[in-house]
Amino acid sequence: MSLGQEIRLNRIFDPRDGRAVVVAADHGMMLGPIPGVLELEKTLERVVEGKPDAILLSPGQAESMGHLFRGRGAPSLLVRIDWTNTFRDRTYTLPVRETFFGSIATPRDALKLGAHAAVTYLFIGQEDEGQEAKHLALVSKYAAECARAGLPLIIEPIPFGPRVTKANNSELVAAAVRIAVEAGANALKVPYTGDPESFGDVVRAAEGIPILVLGGYRAISRRDLLEVIAETIEVGGSGVVFGRNIVQASDPAGVLRDIRAVVHDGRTVREVVAGDALSKPMRLRVYPERCSGCLICTTICSFSHEGKHDGNASRLRVEGDWPGPFKLATCTQCEKCIAACPTKALSRSSLGYIVWEAERCDLCGNCVTACPFRVVSIRDSKVKICDLCQGAPECVEWCSRNALGVIL
Repeated sequence: MSLGQEIRLNRIFDPRDGRAVVVAADHGMMLGPIPGVLELEKTLERVVEGKPDAILLSPGQAESMGHLFRGRGAPSLLVRIDWTNTFRDRTYTLPVRETFFGSIATPRDALKLGAHAAVTYLFIGQEDEGQEAKHLALVSKYAAECARAGLPLIIEPIPFGPRVTKANNSELVAAAVRIAVEAGANALKVPYTGDPESFGDVVRAAEGIPILVLGGYRAISRRDLLEVIAETIEVGGSGVVFGRNIVQASDPAGVLRDIRAVVHDGRTVREVVAGDALSKPMRLRVYPERCSGCLICTTICSFSHEGKHDGNASRLRVEGDWPGPFKLATCTQCEKCIAACPTKALSRSSLGYIVWEAERCDLCGNCVTACPFRVVSIRDSKVKICDLCQGAPECVEWCSRNALGVIL
């Protein structure tokens, strides 16, 4: 890697930890006017507030929005130099019948726009192996031109086509990564393989070239989004390139602050998700009209406390039959159980949740009888009572319908 490439790469990856948080906003060139790319400048102004390390744009948008990248503290600019119709599936106005890719700019064009790196795809697994050979030749050409210009090349190796299956996908990601490294990648933008073990194999295939995980999937919750990031970092990943999960968010800056907390600040997902709740009293709020009866809340409650799925050990209940309506019974922190306890084994913490002290408890069962919502039980010589997961209720985070919330 040349000195110019090294200096520019250090503008993308924070030298203090070798990691980066990148926002991809080049979707319009591939997909058209999807949500998040309309009024892109306004969206990116909100994105910049979240302090991403870099933003990926198409050449045209990079030229018109150069002011967002000026001055100290501004994000670095990445420029997409190729194009593909690959991602236009049947949900788009003009779905593809045959996939194509091609060059739309040169590394020198990107350099003139002020780019700190050029970004290109590399597809493997296509039915026509000639297409794969052409694509590899184009990427290799880019790598040579970037080396001469002193511009880092970030390659996005993606298995794609009928020869790619769920069974071989993770192995193909590792193979694509290795091909990209051999072709001259200075950094990689890689799809997540679904679990830390297989992603660790991908990281090892890169042999020290920094890997940014893609956020192409639609996260079902903030916790889901952050846990993927944490898993990849644990096995050697260097950060993220997230697009629609940020530019289509109602609060892009807020999402970015959470991501930065995990990537750069070393905070756990639990700490980030809990946020201010870890310092303030709280209680649960239910919205039964939103409940679908999926029972994810009771499942995650028993799993997080008992390490297994046991609906009878859950600290909340869902009553009703499909299609509803459903009734949610949760602890309201009414303290009737505390008042009924003759040995003072129950108390309320500063964060508002009930604390059980086993050494004081004689398992008399008064707390079970006193609970008006029947969410206290005794099993295996232990009192099962809602502790709000010590300030970060799992049931709230896992409910995809927002039928559970927190009141501070």
